[in-house]
Amino acid sequence: MRPLLFPERLRRGPRRQRGVIMVIALITLAVLLIGAAAAMRSMNVTLASVGYFGFKRDMTNQAELGLRRATTALSTGALATAASRTADAAGQNYSATLLQSDASGIPLVMLDMTNPDTMGGKGSASNAIKSSADGIAVHYLIDRVCFYPGAFDPVTCQKRGNFIQFGSDEGPPRPPPQPTYRITVRVTGPNNAYSFYQSTFTTLD
Repeated sequence: MRPLLFPERLRRGPRRQRGVIMVIALITLAVLLIGAAAAMRSMNVTLASVGYFGFKRDMTNQAELGLRRATTALSTGALATAASRTADAAGQNYSATLLQSDASGIPLVMLDMTNPDTMGGKGSASNAIKSSADGIAVHYLIDRVCFYPGAFDPVTCQKRGNFIQFGSDEGPPRPPPQPTYRITVRVTGPNNAYSFYQSTFTTLD
């Protein structure tokens, strides 16, 4: 019986097919490796973001300590009377006039933290709140939103409320104008990370 003869082109077909499968397998493997690397990177970014937001939340909680101490001083503490708020009181971290601020409304004395505990002579080191366990320090400053020191003047101070008015058409009596106080808190954490928090407070003298 005469053997069958196949053209050279047909005899080499299986080899060429095996080569194509290897190329496809390598391409698939490369795509899987790229996807795995992207997934790992995304996971690392997610973990870093979670840690960052947790750190910011902790700094916000720490800022509440400064806000609480400042409002306590204004309501029931050393600055509870109108007479005690007519002049600067560095021992209470208090300024009777509005301090010069940057475009964001942060007092410049709190941005220049060469000596953070005294804040450019506007504060006292005894008022700093520090935690050696987590390396966080809290500094607060109170400034009255007035152009001049002395007794409260509705003309030169930012005020809240209106003068008491009477009459059946005027509604219930309203309190007289009250001065506004700006409370700024700086929280400094590890690696010199810091955040600012602000609030306003109004007394009822």
